[in-house]
Amino acid sequence: MDNQKIFLVIAIGLTVFLLWNQWEIKQTTDANGNTIAQTSITAFESDTQSSDIPSTAVSTSASSDSVPSGANESITQSAFTTVTTDLLTVEISHRGGTIQSAYLNTYDNELNSEAKLQLLSKDSNNIFQAQSGLWPTEQLPDEHAEYSSEQQRYFLGDSNELVVPLTWHGDNGIVVTKNYRFTPNSYTITVDYVVTNNSSTSQSAGTYTRLTRSEVEGGSSLMMQNFAGGAFYLKNAEDDGVFEKFDFDEFDEQPAKTISTGGWAAMIQHYFFAAWIPDANIASTYTAKTEQGKYVLTTVNPSVVIAPGAQVALASSELYVGPKEHARLENLAEGLDKTVDYSFLYIFAKPLSTFLHWVYSHIGSWGFAIILVTLTIKLAFYKLSEKSYRSMAGMRKLSPRLAKIKETYGDDKQKIGKKTMELYKKEKVNPAAGCLPILVQIPVFISMYWVLQEMVELRHTSFFYVPDLSARDPYFIMPLIMGASMWFQQRLNPPPADPMQAKIMMMLPIIFTVFFLFFPAGLVLYWVTNNLLSIAQQMFINKRYGEKKVA
Repeated sequence: MDNQKIFLVIAIGLTVFLLWNQWEIKQTTDANGNTIAQTSITAFESDTQSSDIPSTAVSTSASSDSVPSGANESITQSAFTTVTTDLLTVEISHRGGTIQSAYLNTYDNELNSEAKLQLLSKDSNNIFQAQSGLWPTEQLPDEHAEYSSEQQRYFLGDSNELVVPLTWHGDNGIVVTKNYRFTPNSYTITVDYVVTNNSSTSQSAGTYTRLTRSEVEGGSSLMMQNFAGGAFYLKNAEDDGVFEKFDFDEFDEQPAKTISTGGWAAMIQHYFFAAWIPDANIASTYTAKTEQGKYVLTTVNPSVVIAPGAQVALASSELYVGPKEHARLENLAEGLDKTVDYSFLYIFAKPLSTFLHWVYSHIGSWGFAIILVTLTIKLAFYKLSEKSYRSMAGMRKLSPRLAKIKETYGDDKQKIGKKTMELYKKEKVNPAAGCLPILVQIPVFISMYWVLQEMVELRHTSFFYVPDLSARDPYFIMPLIMGASMWFQQRLNPPPADPMQAKIMMMLPIIFTVFFLFFPAGLVLYWVTNNLLSIAQQMFINKRYGEKKVA
Protein backbone atom coordinates (compact mmCIF):
# COMPACT_ATOMS: atom_id res chain seq x y z
CA MET A 1 0.00 0.00 0.00
CA ASP A 2 1.49 3.39 -0.99
CA ASN A 3 1.48 6.46 1.20
CA GLN A 4 -1.65 7.86 -0.47
CA LYS A 5 -3.67 4.95 0.83
CA ILE A 6 -2.19 5.45 4.27
CA PHE A 7 -3.88 8.84 4.57
CA LEU A 8 -7.14 7.20 3.55
CA VAL A 9 -6.63 4.67 6.34
CA ILE A 10 -6.17 7.55 8.80
CA ALA A 11 -9.36 9.24 7.63
CA ILE A 12 -11.36 6.04 7.99
CA GLY A 13 -9.78 5.33 11.37
CA LEU A 14 -10.53 8.83 12.66
CA THR A 15 -14.14 8.61 11.49
CA VAL A 16 -14.58 5.22 13.16
CA PHE A 17 -13.06 6.66 16.34
CA LEU A 18 -15.45 9.60 16.38
CA LEU A 19 -18.47 7.35 15.89
CA TRP A 20 -17.19 4.81 18.42
CA ASN A 21 -16.70 7.54 20.99
CA GLN A 22 -20.37 8.50 20.85
CA TRP A 23 -21.38 4.92 21.63
CA GLU A 24 -18.58 4.17 24.09
CA ILE A 25 -19.32 7.12 26.36
CA LYS A 26 -22.32 5.15 27.64
CA GLN A 27 -20.08 2.27 28.71
CA THR A 28 -17.99 1.64 31.80
CA THR A 29 -14.39 0.54 32.16
CA ASP A 30 -12.70 -1.90 34.46
CA ALA A 31 -9.45 -1.38 36.39
CA ASN A 32 -7.47 -1.70 33.18
CA GLY A 33 -9.66 0.64 31.19
CA ASN A 34 -11.48 -2.10 29.31
CA THR A 35 -15.20 -1.84 28.60
CA ILE A 36 -17.33 -3.80 31.05
CA ALA A 37 -21.00 -4.25 31.83
CA GLN A 38 -22.69 -1.71 34.05
CA THR A 39 -23.34 -4.13 36.91
CA SER A 40 -20.27 -6.35 36.82
CA ILE A 41 -20.04 -6.52 40.61
CA THR A 42 -22.70 -8.60 42.26
CA ALA A 43 -24.67 -6.76 44.90
CA PHE A 44 -25.15 -8.34 48.29
CA GLU A 45 -26.55 -7.23 51.62
CA SER A 46 -24.54 -6.37 54.70
CA ASP A 47 -25.47 -7.91 58.00
CA THR A 48 -23.61 -5.26 59.94
CA GLN A 49 -24.88 -2.11 58.30
CA SER A 50 -28.23 -0.44 58.53
CA SER A 51 -30.37 0.98 55.79
CA ASP A 52 -31.63 3.58 58.25
CA ILE A 53 -30.18 6.48 56.28
CA PRO A 54 -32.28 9.47 55.24
CA SER A 55 -33.55 9.06 51.69
CA THR A 56 -34.39 12.70 51.05
CA ALA A 57 -32.04 14.99 49.23
CA VAL A 58 -30.20 17.49 51.33
CA SER A 59 -31.73 20.92 51.69
CA THR A 60 -29.55 23.74 50.40
CA SER A 61 -30.32 26.19 53.17
CA ALA A 62 -29.91 25.98 56.89
CA SER A 63 -32.69 26.83 59.32
CA SER A 64 -31.63 29.18 62.07
CA ASP A 65 -34.70 28.44 64.20
CA SER A 66 -33.49 25.02 65.29
CA VAL A 67 -29.89 25.90 66.14
CA PRO A 68 -29.06 24.77 69.71
CA SER A 69 -29.64 27.44 72.28
CA GLY A 70 -25.98 27.52 73.22
CA ALA A 71 -24.97 28.81 69.80
CA ASN A 72 -23.66 32.32 69.37
CA GLU A 73 -26.26 34.70 67.93
CA SER A 74 -24.08 35.88 65.04
CA ILE A 75 -23.29 32.31 64.09
CA THR A 76 -27.00 31.47 64.19
CA GLN A 77 -27.72 34.19 61.65
CA SER A 78 -24.85 33.17 59.34
CA ALA A 79 -26.00 29.51 59.06
CA PHE A 80 -22.59 28.39 57.80
CA THR A 81 -18.89 28.60 58.54
CA THR A 82 -16.37 29.63 55.87
CA VAL A 83 -12.94 27.99 55.71
CA THR A 84 -10.11 29.35 53.55
CA THR A 85 -6.89 27.51 52.74
CA ASP A 86 -4.27 28.06 50.07
CA LEU A 87 -6.22 25.90 47.58
CA LEU A 88 -9.83 25.88 48.82
CA THR A 89 -12.56 28.17 50.05
CA VAL A 90 -15.47 26.16 51.43
CA GLU A 91 -18.74 26.84 53.19
CA ILE A 92 -19.80 24.35 55.86
CA SER A 93 -23.50 24.58 56.61
CA HIS A 94 -24.49 24.25 60.25
CA ARG A 95 -27.35 22.11 59.10
CA GLY A 96 -25.83 18.64 59.02
CA GLY A 97 -22.32 19.97 58.54
CA THR A 98 -22.88 19.80 54.77
CA ILE A 99 -20.10 21.22 52.63
CA GLN A 100 -22.44 23.30 50.52
CA SER A 101 -19.93 25.29 48.50
CA ALA A 102 -16.31 24.88 47.42
CA TYR A 103 -14.15 27.19 45.30
CA LEU A 104 -10.76 26.19 43.86
CA ASN A 105 -8.54 29.17 44.65
CA THR A 106 -5.88 28.49 42.02
CA TYR A 107 -8.26 27.81 39.11
CA ASP A 108 -9.95 30.62 37.23
CA ASN A 109 -13.52 30.06 36.19
CA GLU A 110 -12.70 31.33 32.70
CA LEU A 111 -9.42 32.25 31.05
CA ASN A 112 -8.02 35.40 32.71
CA SER A 113 -11.14 35.90 34.84
CA GLU A 114 -10.94 37.03 38.46
CA ALA A 115 -13.71 34.66 39.54
CA LYS A 116 -12.52 31.30 40.82
CA LEU A 117 -13.95 28.00 39.70
CA GLN A 118 -16.76 26.73 41.92
CA LEU A 119 -17.03 22.95 42.11
CA LEU A 120 -19.49 22.40 44.98
CA SER A 121 -22.53 24.64 44.87
CA LYS A 122 -25.71 25.43 46.83
CA ASP A 123 -27.33 27.06 43.80
CA SER A 124 -30.80 25.51 43.47
CA ASN A 125 -30.27 25.17 39.71
CA ASN A 126 -26.88 23.52 40.09
CA ILE A 127 -26.79 21.57 43.35
CA PHE A 128 -23.52 19.80 44.09
CA GLN A 129 -22.88 19.12 47.78
CA ALA A 130 -21.02 16.75 50.08
CA GLN A 131 -23.02 15.51 53.08
CA SER A 132 -22.11 13.26 55.97
CA GLY A 133 -23.78 12.07 59.13
CA LEU A 134 -24.21 9.34 61.75
CA TRP A 135 -26.62 6.43 61.92
CA PRO A 136 -28.98 5.25 63.31
CA THR A 137 -30.48 8.63 62.62
CA GLU A 138 -33.17 8.49 65.33
CA GLN A 139 -30.55 8.94 68.06
CA LEU A 140 -27.65 10.57 66.17
CA PRO A 141 -27.21 13.64 63.93
CA ASP A 142 -27.83 13.12 60.22
CA GLU A 143 -27.39 15.67 57.39
CA HIS A 144 -30.44 17.59 58.66
CA ALA A 145 -29.26 17.97 62.28
CA GLU A 146 -28.31 21.41 63.58
CA TYR A 147 -24.72 21.92 64.70
CA SER A 148 -23.10 24.90 66.37
CA SER A 149 -19.74 26.47 65.55
CA GLU A 150 -17.38 28.52 67.69
CA GLN A 151 -16.28 30.73 64.79
CA GLN A 152 -17.81 32.10 61.61
CA ARG A 153 -14.56 32.08 59.61
CA TYR A 154 -11.40 29.98 59.72
CA PHE A 155 -8.09 30.51 57.90
CA LEU A 156 -5.35 27.93 57.47
CA GLY A 157 -2.61 30.54 57.19
CA ASP A 158 0.84 29.13 57.89
CA SER A 159 -0.44 26.25 60.02
CA ASN A 160 0.32 22.64 59.18
CA GLU A 161 -3.26 21.67 60.01
CA LEU A 162 -6.51 23.48 60.61
CA VAL A 163 -9.25 21.74 62.60
CA VAL A 164 -12.78 23.12 62.30
CA PRO A 165 -15.12 21.57 64.90
CA LEU A 166 -18.91 21.55 64.82
CA THR A 167 -20.85 20.39 67.88
CA TRP A 168 -24.22 18.66 68.30
CA HIS A 169 -26.02 18.02 71.61
CA GLY A 170 -28.77 15.42 71.64
CA ASP A 171 -31.72 15.21 74.01
CA ASN A 172 -30.56 11.70 74.95
CA GLY A 173 -27.31 13.02 76.45
CA ILE A 174 -25.10 12.19 73.47
CA VAL A 175 -22.61 14.84 72.35
CA VAL A 176 -21.05 14.71 68.88
CA THR A 177 -18.08 16.76 67.72
CA LYS A 178 -17.67 16.72 63.96
CA ASN A 179 -14.14 17.74 62.95
CA TYR A 180 -13.08 18.99 59.52
CA ARG A 181 -9.32 18.83 59.00
CA PHE A 182 -7.52 20.93 56.38
CA THR A 183 -3.82 20.83 55.44
CA PRO A 184 -1.66 23.01 53.16
CA ASN A 185 -1.36 22.24 49.44
CA SER A 186 -4.26 19.80 49.57
CA TYR A 187 -7.74 19.48 48.11
CA THR A 188 -8.56 16.80 50.65
CA ILE A 189 -10.81 17.46 53.65
CA THR A 190 -10.75 14.84 56.38
CA VAL A 191 -13.98 14.43 58.35
CA ASP A 192 -14.09 12.55 61.64
CA TYR A 193 -16.41 12.29 64.65
CA VAL A 194 -15.89 12.12 68.39
CA VAL A 195 -18.99 10.72 70.10
CA THR A 196 -19.50 11.06 73.86
CA ASN A 197 -22.21 8.84 75.29
CA ASN A 198 -23.59 10.60 78.38
CA SER A 199 -26.71 8.45 78.36
CA SER A 200 -27.35 5.47 80.64
CA THR A 201 -27.42 2.91 77.83
CA SER A 202 -25.01 1.66 75.18
CA GLN A 203 -25.25 3.37 71.80
CA SER A 204 -24.35 2.10 68.32
CA ALA A 205 -22.86 4.70 66.00
CA GLY A 206 -21.73 4.50 62.38
CA THR A 207 -20.85 7.10 59.77
CA TYR A 208 -22.14 7.67 56.26
CA THR A 209 -21.28 10.08 53.46
CA ARG A 210 -23.18 11.31 50.41
CA LEU A 211 -22.58 13.22 47.21
CA THR A 212 -25.68 14.94 45.86
CA ARG A 213 -25.87 16.90 42.64
CA SER A 214 -28.06 18.03 39.79
CA GLU A 215 -27.46 16.65 36.34
CA VAL A 216 -24.66 18.38 34.44
CA GLU A 217 -23.75 18.07 30.78
CA GLY A 218 -20.34 16.75 29.82
CA GLY A 219 -18.18 19.20 27.92
CA SER A 220 -17.76 18.54 24.22
CA SER A 221 -15.51 19.44 21.31
CA LEU A 222 -16.76 18.62 17.82
CA MET A 223 -17.98 15.03 18.25
CA MET A 224 -15.87 14.45 21.37
CA GLN A 225 -17.92 14.45 24.55
CA ASN A 226 -16.36 14.36 27.99
CA PHE A 227 -17.91 12.11 30.59
CA ALA A 228 -20.02 13.52 33.42
CA GLY A 229 -21.71 11.27 35.97
CA GLY A 230 -21.07 8.98 38.90
CA ALA A 231 -18.31 6.46 39.57
CA PHE A 232 -17.40 3.76 42.06
CA TYR A 233 -14.11 2.03 42.71
CA LEU A 234 -15.05 -1.28 44.30
CA LYS A 235 -13.25 -4.28 45.73
CA ASN A 236 -14.51 -7.57 47.13
CA ALA A 237 -13.55 -11.24 47.18
CA GLU A 238 -14.47 -11.70 43.51
CA ASP A 239 -13.18 -8.40 42.11
CA ASP A 240 -9.94 -6.69 43.04
CA GLY A 241 -10.25 -3.05 42.11
CA VAL A 242 -13.00 -2.49 39.55
CA PHE A 243 -13.73 1.02 38.31
CA GLU A 244 -17.33 1.63 37.25
CA LYS A 245 -18.68 4.86 35.80
CA PHE A 246 -22.30 5.53 34.92
CA ASP A 247 -24.25 8.38 33.37
CA PHE A 248 -26.86 10.28 35.36
CA ASP A 249 -29.69 8.43 33.64
CA GLU A 250 -28.15 5.13 34.81
CA PHE A 251 -28.08 5.86 38.55
CA ASP A 252 -31.21 3.82 39.29
CA GLU A 253 -29.84 0.88 37.29
CA GLN A 254 -26.98 0.28 39.73
CA PRO A 255 -27.05 -2.58 42.31
CA ALA A 256 -29.11 -1.89 45.42
CA LYS A 257 -26.05 -2.33 47.62
CA THR A 258 -22.42 -3.19 46.95
CA ILE A 259 -19.85 -3.80 49.68
CA SER A 260 -16.22 -2.87 49.19
CA THR A 261 -13.12 -2.61 51.35
CA GLY A 262 -10.83 0.14 50.14
CA GLY A 263 -13.09 1.78 47.55
CA TRP A 264 -14.54 5.22 46.94
CA ALA A 265 -17.50 7.05 45.36
CA ALA A 266 -17.15 10.06 43.06
CA MET A 267 -19.07 12.55 40.97
CA ILE A 268 -17.00 13.23 37.85
CA GLN A 269 -16.95 15.98 35.26
CA HIS A 270 -14.40 17.29 32.79
CA TYR A 271 -11.13 18.18 34.58
CA PHE A 272 -12.64 18.12 38.12
CA PHE A 273 -14.44 15.82 40.52
CA ALA A 274 -15.46 15.22 44.13
CA ALA A 275 -15.01 11.89 45.88
CA TRP A 276 -15.72 10.46 49.32
CA ILE A 277 -12.96 8.05 50.35
CA PRO A 278 -13.72 6.00 53.49
CA ASP A 279 -11.12 4.28 55.64
CA ALA A 280 -9.44 1.68 53.40
CA ASN A 281 -9.49 -0.92 56.19
CA ILE A 282 -13.24 -1.08 56.70
CA ALA A 283 -16.00 -2.64 54.58
CA SER A 284 -18.36 0.05 53.34
CA THR A 285 -21.67 -0.20 51.48
CA TYR A 286 -22.12 1.82 48.27
CA THR A 287 -25.40 2.81 46.62
CA ALA A 288 -26.41 5.05 43.74
CA LYS A 289 -29.93 6.36 43.16
CA THR A 290 -32.02 9.40 42.34
CA GLU A 291 -33.87 11.30 45.08
CA GLN A 292 -36.24 14.20 44.44
CA GLY A 293 -34.70 14.86 41.04
CA LYS A 294 -31.13 14.79 42.38
CA TYR A 295 -28.42 12.17 41.87
CA VAL A 296 -27.04 10.67 45.06
CA LEU A 297 -24.07 8.45 45.87
CA THR A 298 -24.12 7.10 49.43
CA THR A 299 -21.41 5.31 51.38
CA VAL A 300 -22.37 3.68 54.70
CA ASN A 301 -19.63 2.60 57.10
CA PRO A 302 -19.83 -0.01 59.90
CA SER A 303 -21.00 0.97 63.38
CA VAL A 304 -19.34 0.53 66.76
CA VAL A 305 -20.92 0.19 70.21
CA ILE A 306 -20.24 3.00 72.68
CA ALA A 307 -20.68 2.14 76.35
CA PRO A 308 -22.43 4.58 78.76
CA GLY A 309 -20.02 7.33 79.82
CA ALA A 310 -17.50 6.43 77.10
CA GLN A 311 -16.05 8.62 74.37
CA VAL A 312 -15.13 7.11 70.98
CA ALA A 313 -13.45 8.52 67.87
CA LEU A 314 -15.05 6.98 64.77
CA ALA A 315 -13.15 6.10 61.61
CA SER A 316 -12.57 9.13 59.41
CA SER A 317 -13.48 9.70 55.75
CA GLU A 318 -11.70 11.89 53.25
CA LEU A 319 -13.40 14.22 50.80
CA TYR A 320 -11.45 15.17 47.69
CA VAL A 321 -12.76 18.30 45.98
CA GLY A 322 -10.49 19.36 43.18
CA PRO A 323 -8.82 18.85 39.82
CA LYS A 324 -7.66 15.65 38.14
CA GLU A 325 -4.04 16.52 38.67
CA HIS A 326 -1.75 13.61 37.84
CA ALA A 327 0.64 14.03 40.76
CA ARG A 328 -2.11 14.26 43.39
CA LEU A 329 -4.26 11.35 42.28
CA GLU A 330 -1.38 8.90 42.05
CA ASN A 331 -0.80 8.98 45.80
CA LEU A 332 -4.19 9.85 47.26
CA ALA A 333 -6.14 6.58 47.00
CA GLU A 334 -5.98 3.36 45.04
CA GLY A 335 -7.69 3.65 41.68
CA LEU A 336 -8.44 7.37 41.99
CA ASP A 337 -6.43 8.07 38.84
CA LYS A 338 -9.19 6.22 36.92
CA THR A 339 -11.29 9.39 37.24
CA VAL A 340 -9.15 10.73 34.38
CA ASP A 341 -11.20 9.46 31.45
CA TYR A 342 -8.93 7.84 28.85
CA SER A 343 -11.85 6.07 27.19
CA PHE A 344 -11.14 2.59 25.81
CA LEU A 345 -7.40 3.20 25.21
CA TYR A 346 -6.33 3.39 28.86
CA ILE A 347 -3.55 0.86 28.27
CA PHE A 348 -1.88 3.28 25.81
CA ALA A 349 -2.94 6.61 27.28
CA LYS A 350 -1.80 6.04 30.86
CA PRO A 351 1.90 5.44 29.99
CA LEU A 352 1.82 8.38 27.58
CA SER A 353 0.40 10.62 30.29
CA THR A 354 2.99 9.46 32.81
CA PHE A 355 5.82 10.06 30.34
CA LEU A 356 4.46 13.47 29.34
CA HIS A 357 4.31 14.57 32.99
CA TRP A 358 7.83 13.27 33.55
CA VAL A 359 9.15 15.31 30.62
CA TYR A 360 7.34 18.41 31.87
CA SER A 361 8.87 17.98 35.32
CA HIS A 362 12.30 18.45 33.74
CA ILE A 363 11.65 21.30 31.27
CA GLY A 364 8.71 23.20 32.79
CA SER A 365 6.82 23.83 29.53
CA TRP A 366 3.80 21.80 28.43
CA GLY A 367 4.17 22.90 24.80
CA PHE A 368 7.79 21.80 24.56
CA ALA A 369 6.95 18.66 26.55
CA ILE A 370 4.40 17.71 23.85
CA ILE A 371 7.04 18.35 21.15
CA LEU A 372 9.64 16.21 22.94
CA VAL A 373 7.18 13.37 23.53
CA THR A 374 6.30 13.47 19.81
CA LEU A 375 9.99 13.32 18.93
CA THR A 376 10.44 10.37 21.28
CA ILE A 377 7.55 8.53 19.63
CA LYS A 378 9.07 9.15 16.20
CA LEU A 379 12.42 7.83 17.38
CA ALA A 380 10.74 4.77 18.86
CA PHE A 381 9.13 4.02 15.50
CA TYR A 382 12.12 5.14 13.43
CA LYS A 383 13.21 1.75 12.10
CA LEU A 384 9.64 0.82 11.30
CA SER A 385 9.09 4.13 9.55
CA GLU A 386 12.39 3.85 7.71
CA LYS A 387 11.30 0.56 6.18
CA SER A 388 8.02 2.16 5.17
CA TYR A 389 9.62 5.23 3.61
CA ARG A 390 12.20 3.11 1.80
CA SER A 391 9.32 1.21 0.27
CA MET A 392 7.67 4.49 -0.72
CA ALA A 393 10.91 5.78 -2.24
CA GLY A 394 11.16 2.59 -4.25
CA MET A 395 7.55 2.92 -5.33
CA ARG A 396 8.20 6.47 -6.47
CA LYS A 397 11.22 5.34 -8.46
CA LEU A 398 9.19 2.59 -10.05
CA SER A 399 6.31 4.88 -11.05
CA PRO A 400 7.42 5.32 -14.70
CA ARG A 401 7.86 1.57 -15.14
CA LEU A 402 4.50 0.85 -13.52
CA ALA A 403 2.88 3.34 -15.88
CA LYS A 404 4.64 1.63 -18.79
CA ILE A 405 3.22 -1.77 -17.74
CA LYS A 406 -0.29 -0.32 -17.60
CA GLU A 407 0.16 1.29 -21.00
CA THR A 408 1.51 -1.93 -22.52
CA TYR A 409 -1.19 -4.29 -21.33
CA GLY A 410 -4.15 -1.91 -21.49
CA ASP A 411 -7.28 -3.40 -19.92
CA ASP A 412 -5.75 -6.80 -19.15
CA LYS A 413 -5.87 -6.38 -15.35
CA GLN A 414 -4.65 -9.92 -14.72
CA LYS A 415 -1.56 -9.37 -16.82
CA ILE A 416 -0.95 -5.94 -15.30
CA GLY A 417 -1.17 -7.40 -11.79
CA LYS A 418 1.21 -10.25 -12.63
CA LYS A 419 3.83 -7.99 -14.23
CA THR A 420 3.51 -5.47 -11.40
CA MET A 421 4.13 -8.13 -8.74
CA GLU A 422 7.11 -9.46 -10.74
CA LEU A 423 8.56 -5.94 -10.79
CA TYR A 424 8.01 -5.52 -7.04
CA LYS A 425 9.70 -8.85 -6.37
CA LYS A 426 12.63 -8.09 -8.64
CA GLU A 427 13.27 -4.67 -7.11
CA LYS A 428 12.48 -5.89 -3.56
CA VAL A 429 9.78 -3.31 -3.04
CA ASN A 430 6.89 -4.12 -0.70
CA PRO A 431 3.92 -1.79 -1.35
CA ALA A 432 2.24 -2.97 1.88
CA ALA A 433 5.21 -1.87 4.01
CA GLY A 434 3.87 1.68 4.17
CA CYS A 435 0.78 0.65 6.10
CA LEU A 436 2.27 -0.76 9.28
CA PRO A 437 3.80 2.39 10.82
CA ILE A 438 0.61 4.40 10.43
CA LEU A 439 -1.55 1.55 11.72
CA VAL A 440 0.65 1.40 14.81
CA GLN A 441 0.42 5.16 15.30
CA ILE A 442 -3.39 5.38 15.02
CA PRO A 443 -3.98 4.11 18.60
CA VAL A 444 -1.12 6.35 19.79
CA PHE A 445 -2.75 9.35 18.09
CA ILE A 446 -6.15 8.61 19.62
CA SER A 447 -4.54 7.99 23.02
CA MET A 448 -2.73 11.31 22.81
CA TYR A 449 -6.07 12.95 22.08
CA TRP A 450 -7.53 11.61 25.32
CA VAL A 451 -4.40 12.45 27.30
CA LEU A 452 -4.38 16.05 26.11
CA GLN A 453 -8.18 16.36 26.31
CA GLU A 454 -8.23 15.19 29.93
CA MET A 455 -5.13 16.98 31.22
CA VAL A 456 -6.31 19.70 33.58
CA GLU A 457 -2.70 20.88 33.64
CA LEU A 458 -3.17 22.18 30.07
CA ARG A 459 -6.25 24.18 31.04
CA HIS A 460 -5.49 27.89 30.57
CA THR A 461 -1.82 27.08 29.86
CA SER A 462 -0.27 29.27 27.16
CA PHE A 463 2.35 28.40 24.57
CA PHE A 464 3.71 31.23 22.44
CA TYR A 465 0.66 32.88 20.80
CA VAL A 466 -1.79 30.18 21.97
CA PRO A 467 -3.42 31.31 25.26
CA ASP A 468 -4.92 27.93 26.16
CA LEU A 469 -3.54 24.57 25.02
CA SER A 470 -6.74 22.83 26.13
CA ALA A 471 -8.87 24.90 23.73
CA ARG A 472 -8.78 25.36 19.96
CA ASP A 473 -6.19 27.56 18.31
CA PRO A 474 -7.90 30.99 18.31
CA TYR A 475 -6.18 32.02 15.06
CA PHE A 476 -6.27 28.56 13.39
CA ILE A 477 -2.58 28.86 12.56
CA MET A 478 -1.54 25.36 13.63
CA PRO A 479 -4.50 23.60 11.92
CA LEU A 480 -3.56 25.38 8.68
CA ILE A 481 0.08 24.36 9.11
CA MET A 482 -1.08 20.82 9.75
CA GLY A 483 -3.14 20.81 6.54
CA ALA A 484 -0.27 22.30 4.53
CA SER A 485 2.19 19.77 5.90
CA MET A 486 -0.18 16.95 5.05
CA TRP A 487 -0.51 18.28 1.49
CA PHE A 488 3.28 18.59 1.14
CA GLN A 489 3.79 15.08 2.44
CA GLN A 490 1.45 13.80 -0.26
CA ARG A 491 3.63 15.47 -2.88
CA LEU A 492 6.58 13.36 -1.71
CA ASN A 493 4.81 10.21 -2.85
CA PRO A 494 3.76 8.92 -6.26
CA PRO A 495 0.22 9.95 -7.24
CA PRO A 496 -2.44 7.22 -7.18
CA ALA A 497 -3.08 5.51 -10.47
CA ASP A 498 -6.82 5.48 -9.84
CA PRO A 499 -8.35 8.91 -10.71
CA MET A 500 -11.06 8.55 -8.07
CA GLN A 501 -8.51 7.75 -5.39
CA ALA A 502 -6.42 10.72 -6.54
CA LYS A 503 -9.42 13.04 -6.05
CA ILE A 504 -10.05 11.62 -2.57
CA MET A 505 -6.41 12.13 -1.64
CA MET A 506 -6.59 15.75 -2.79
CA MET A 507 -9.51 16.34 -0.44
CA LEU A 508 -7.99 14.73 2.65
CA PRO A 509 -5.78 17.70 3.69
CA ILE A 510 -8.85 19.94 3.56
CA ILE A 511 -10.99 17.46 5.50
CA PHE A 512 -8.35 17.00 8.18
CA THR A 513 -7.79 20.74 8.46
CA VAL A 514 -11.51 21.23 9.16
CA PHE A 515 -11.38 18.48 11.81
CA PHE A 516 -8.38 20.04 13.52
CA LEU A 517 -9.85 23.55 13.58
CA PHE A 518 -11.88 22.43 16.61
CA PHE A 519 -9.35 20.15 18.30
CA PRO A 520 -7.40 21.29 21.40
CA ALA A 521 -4.33 23.27 20.43
CA GLY A 522 -2.14 20.85 22.37
CA LEU A 523 -3.29 17.95 20.19
CA VAL A 524 -2.80 19.96 16.98
CA LEU A 525 0.71 20.84 18.19
CA TYR A 526 1.41 17.13 18.58
CA TRP A 527 0.14 16.31 15.09
CA VAL A 528 1.93 19.26 13.40
CA THR A 529 5.19 18.19 15.06
CA ASN A 530 4.60 14.61 13.98
CA ASN A 531 3.94 15.69 10.37
CA LEU A 532 7.04 17.90 10.17
CA LEU A 533 9.26 15.16 11.58
CA SER A 534 7.73 12.66 9.15
CA ILE A 535 8.40 15.01 6.23
CA ALA A 536 12.03 15.47 7.27
CA GLN A 537 12.50 11.72 7.66
CA GLN A 538 10.83 10.95 4.34
CA MET A 539 12.82 13.59 2.42
CA PHE A 540 16.05 12.19 3.85
CA ILE A 541 15.15 8.62 2.91
CA ASN A 542 13.89 9.64 -0.55
CA LYS A 543 17.18 11.37 -1.21
CA ARG A 544 19.25 8.54 0.20
CA TYR A 545 17.50 5.65 -1.49
CA GLY A 546 16.02 7.48 -4.45
CA GLU A 547 19.49 8.17 -5.82
CA LYS A 548 20.20 4.45 -6.07
CA LYS A 549 19.59 3.15 -9.53
CA VAL A 550 16.70 0.79 -9.86
CA ALA A 551 17.62 -1.93 -12.34
